Amino acid sequence: MGIIVPKIYSNLSKMWTKVLNLENSLFPELKESLRIEEFSNKESKLIKILDFAEIEKFVTTTSLTNSPKDREQIARAFIAKSVYNFQTTRDLINRLHVDRTLRILCGWRYKNSIPSEATFSRAFKEFSELEIAQKAHEQFVAEYLSKKTFFYNATDATKIPLREKAVKVEKVKPKPKKRGRPKKGEIKEPKEPTILQQQKEMQTVEEKLSLVSTHCGVGIKQNSKGNREAWIGGKLHISVVDGDIPITAFYSGANVHDSSVALPLMQETSKRINYFYDLQDAGYDADIIREFSTQLGHRPIIDINPKNSQILRDKIALKRDEKIKFEYFGLMPFIEIKDDIHYKQRSMVERVNKYLKDDFGCNTIFYQGATKVASVGILSVCIHQSLKLVT
Repeated sequence: MGIIVPKIYSNLSKMWTKVLNLENSLFPELKESLRIEEFSNKESKLIKILDFAEIEKFVTTTSLTNSPKDREQIARAFIAKSVYNFQTTRDLINRLHVDRTLRILCGWRYKNSIPSEATFSRAFKEFSELEIAQKAHEQFVAEYLSKKTFFYNATDATKIPLREKAVKVEKVKPKPKKRGRPKKGEIKEPKEPTILQQQKEMQTVEEKLSLVSTHCGVGIKQNSKGNREAWIGGKLHISVVDGDIPITAFYSGANVHDSSVALPLMQETSKRINYFYDLQDAGYDADIIREFSTQLGHRPIIDINPKNSQILRDKIALKRDEKIKFEYFGLMPFIEIKDDIHYKQRSMVERVNKYLKDDFGCNTIFYQGATKVASVGILSVCIHQSLKLVT
């Protein structure tokens, strides 16, 4: 039995019309003004992403740059840096000086009009603080994807290494526990609730995210080969739907557990689009997450973590040599989660992680402010993958 892919092409006529207008009017005019025969793949991709992102709408006037016009041009270069996969601002400026097409697409006619590296850096920092990329991403989803219904929402986190010092967290040393039974009348101190338990009682996404640290930290994760690896920096938590389209992304410190961002991710994604299934790996194996997904009207399909799974302890009695299985919505007695036809679609979030790192500048970040790179990368991938549905 194959998976039924939702036919949303007919609902994307607005996007298709805009693409046609680009190719029939803007592209020929640009080619004529630039006196070139054809755009490269990178240039075509950049033109479409810039036109759909409309990032200039979110630029406000301040004293950081020479004029409002410069700020709009720098905002376009903000996206070009991600699309061209430049690792540093200096690489972007060097390319702008030698690449006339890129320079004009960003809005500068002459080389001597390009601002200094310091101006770029100050503007990029402010763009990050104003969250203009996040706002442009949210607007694109609202305008072109919000009325569509998708099958799957896959959630995962990817590491973002940084060249920063990890923020030291002062840990409160717990009082040594006395061995044996408590004395008569002695009251045990209650355990401090986990982040998930606290988030369960909160209503808004902002309240849930307030418990999540965004400071640079030290993370340890098991890679695909089963080896544990450590890094200094942060994590990017992403929700991705059919077509490898990232809908929501939140940044956290590297020492934050993946499950701590699961509830706000599902809640925010449910606000933005409609979907049926929540797909998550064993790092999200918690009853609170399953219950929250069900409350939102979705079907949770989460891999089992044998260390802490309540489902495994309560519902399944297995011998040591048997594989882990779980009850699947009552449709089948038992199936293996790894072989489940729905769970296999979780690979789309892993592909988006690859796009971000290999194609959109999130592989190596040489300076502070990972959210600058990550947010623009998410915006670019979202538009690029969405356009594949209609082109």
